[in-house]
Amino acid sequence: METPKLSTNRANLVYVFPKQKLFLESTAQRKTLLAGRAFGKTFLLLVSIAYFARFMHRAKFFLAGLTFAQLLNIVLVDMADAFKGMGWREYDEKTGLGHYVLFKAPPDHWPKPYKAPKTWDRTITFITGFCVQLLSFERPDANRGGNYDGGLIDESALFKDEWVKTILMPMLMRANTHRFTGNWMHNSLYDFTSNPWHESGKWVFLTEELMKKDPKKYFFIEGNCDENPTLHPDYKKTQEELLSPLQFQIEVLNKRIAKLPNCYYPSFEDAKHCSVDTYRYDQSEKGVWMPTFSDYNPGKALEISFDFNAAICSAVVCQEGVKELRFINSVYAKVADPDRTLVATLAHRLVNTYSGHARKELFLYGDAYGESKSAGTNDTFFDQVRAVFQQAGWKVYDRIMKTNPEHVDKFTLIDKLLLESDDRFPRVRINQNTCKALIISIQNSPIKEGFAKDKRSEKSTSIAQEYATHLSDCFDYILYYKYSAAKKPKSAKQIRFL
Repeated sequence: METPKLSTNRANLVYVFPKQKLFLESTAQRKTLLAGRAFGKTFLLLVSIAYFARFMHRAKFFLAGLTFAQLLNIVLVDMADAFKGMGWREYDEKTGLGHYVLFKAPPDHWPKPYKAPKTWDRTITFITGFCVQLLSFERPDANRGGNYDGGLIDESALFKDEWVKTILMPMLMRANTHRFTGNWMHNSLYDFTSNPWHESGKWVFLTEELMKKDPKKYFFIEGNCDENPTLHPDYKKTQEELLSPLQFQIEVLNKRIAKLPNCYYPSFEDAKHCSVDTYRYDQSEKGVWMPTFSDYNPGKALEISFDFNAAICSAVVCQEGVKELRFINSVYAKVADPDRTLVATLAHRLVNTYSGHARKELFLYGDAYGESKSAGTNDTFFDQVRAVFQQAGWKVYDRIMKTNPEHVDKFTLIDKLLLESDDRFPRVRINQNTCKALIISIQNSPIKEGFAKDKRSEKSTSIAQEYATHLSDCFDYILYYKYSAAKKPKSAKQIRFL
């Protein structure tokens, strides 16, 4: 049958500001948008999908995200509003009216994509026969082998360069070329991202370099909230007040950061030690996806390592897996609840977060300083944590260091763990979806002479304290306590200082 026609009434046209319009008007097949908060990255991604659906009848594209939960909770939340502005509505089975369906087979009378997916449970299908499949990279290799007419990547700086080169790109350039001859949108790949916090995300700048050589094929554009005339006039000022200077510079103003030299964790690699495959998904009878964490076991004891400071109290939550120590959460408190100390505030947040935990057993880690008395109370920092958990019905077991280790011993042991060269040690795996602050804290930890950690960030007013070295100290405490007896560290003479 003939492909249904869509209205082109001016009332259905969406408003875009000049820099967004530049992105949409470019006929380059490969585009990168690098922009800060409130530029409208998600809106522009959704408008791009709508354009593809309008002008690429019966094509199949992918929308790739680091996790399926990311796509569900961030991208798709704004989808209905973005499509509504173009006059498109979700299909209503009762009335037979509408233009797209979510996560189920389209109506029988709609045209189907030339390369229709085998299942529709992660697919958005349009009345033109166009569809977009949602690909998550919790298990990257599961996405190999498909055939697509184009694709989009959300928050591409969270992706690895090799995923794009070896998985996504090979799935383009091999589908329906004869059916879309002369259509510049065919085989397009667009990625949308904010500035990368991690070294592994800096591949996103490649489009910028390639555009210098071939501006017809490649398009790179940057932006921030200053370009968006629809924002509240106080938006930028409010963000500057709420965020640390570093967060504001990167996430709002879209400034690039350089790699931190002389890192205290030279063997840490976010690509190896950080795990994105931490969700499991169940779909309800109504087709609603419900993500839960797959690295968390409610039937296993929690191991929590604390660090206490006047400005911030921090903790990392761990559980042992098979040959793994899993860091499943990082939590902090910077403002005390009414009638509570900062320590008790953090402890209550943890108790509330894990109120449904089946095995209420806690192994408590930290350094000797935690047994000091807190200001304004006769209880030590750890006494306060114990009291909160015990009142909630938890059994608490102390794993607190009596004395702090030599700097070189701690440095060497942790580096050996991260190297993964000794089978007697488990692998360290950090939940990338819940432990952003911990990962940044690790990457923002310099080293001083004598193998001591440089903690000047804890005194800085320009660094958000959740990104200073506090959480990395929590990381150190539990690793050293659990594994320092496994093997005596090498001598400092055998280690080359960076």
